[in-house]
Amino acid sequence: GETSTFKPYLHRYSTPYLASKSSSPMWYAVRRASAHIIVLSSYSPFVKYTPQWMWLKGELKRVDREKTPWLIVLMHAPMYNSNDAHYMEGESMRAAFEKWFVKYKVDLVFAGHVHAYERSYRISNINYNVTSGNRYPVPDKSAPVYITVGDGGNQEGLAWRFSDPQPDYSAFREASYGHSTLQLVNRTHAVYQWNRNDDGKHVPTDNVVFHNQYWASNTRRRRLKKKHLRYESLEGLMSML
Repeated sequence: GETSTFKPYLHRYSTPYLASKSSSPMWYAVRRASAHIIVLSSYSPFVKYTPQWMWLKGELKRVDREKTPWLIVLMHAPMYNSNDAHYMEGESMRAAFEKWFVKYKVDLVFAGHVHAYERSYRISNINYNVTSGNRYPVPDKSAPVYITVGDGGNQEGLAWRFSDPQPDYSAFREASYGHSTLQLVNRTHAVYQWNRNDDGKHVPTDNVVFHNQYWASNTRRRRLKKKHLRYESLEGLMSML
């Protein structure tokens, strides 16, 4: 029988947690092409000084945006969600980690759990303070885009009830079965599409181009251009020898 949490999952699916210096297969990181992908556990302890908290603090420092320009985080319960289903379930993790996501300019945060689709603008709520009136997310260029893709298929059905009116931070939302694709074009641009499955159309329902905020600054662009020019000059010199 199941005598420990997540026993079936842990015995069926291996994760590369040891390679990313994690102490648990429930949270880990992988590097794929130009992306550094961090996987977090919504249902393991994550408050200050817990193993997951300590690991994430160190892992974010290890990210090399020269080698992996895109920084993506995956989790189960969404931090931002305007659907009635599982509303605010990710709030504790948001309070624990959002300031780091902004500091390190995480590009995208993907979640599931809610059986619907929703994409946010770049927003943050790191200055949350009920007394001062700072209770709502605000636009933040350093913050990630939060995407909930929990509509791939399930036995329970779709989560139809969204809050009304639609919050300002929510860019697009819909309760339909679907799937999404993400194409990392280069270190500065990525193409993201969400496709509704039940209408049979091949035209993306939600289509957006993401700009990498880490590489958006003029300083970093100039540094990158200077580096490439230096390499080209060196190659030209070597060809003359």
